[in-house]
Amino acid sequence: MAAALCGTYNHSIDAKGRMSFPTKLREILGPEFYLCIGHDDHYIAVYSPEEFEVYQSKLNTIPGKAGSDLRRKLLSCADRQMPDKQGRIFIAPALKEHAMLDKEVVVIGSANRAEIWDKDTWDKFNSEITLDDINAALADLVL
Repeated sequence: MAAALCGTYNHSIDAKGRMSFPTKLREILGPEFYLCIGHDDHYIAVYSPEEFEVYQSKLNTIPGKAGSDLRRKLLSCADRQMPDKQGRIFIAPALKEHAMLDKEVVVIGSANRAEIWDKDTWDKFNSEITLDDINAALADLVL
């Protein structure tokens, strides 16, 4: 089993749409990875090639026109990235728009994927989760 992606990293996007991607996450994801629109919020999901295959396979199980439409929407913006020698990646305009990215971004590890968030959006999301929410969600788990 691959190492879990975790941690929080602050970065910025330059005028050319490039950002430095965290070394610790690159080491786990490998020399190339896929950027996709986040399906449940305004962020960019970052998958290793293996996890991207799993993601696509799950999308392929959704039948009919709804499945086709969903695959078109989610995969049309997918972008394979290979960081340059400085560890930078390019954020395509469609991905940047979906995630409402400004200059300051936060990259987080989220178990099987990384996520790129606009800093203000992340701060708001993160501040809305309370200790009570966490305890309620974990109540039935033995940790």
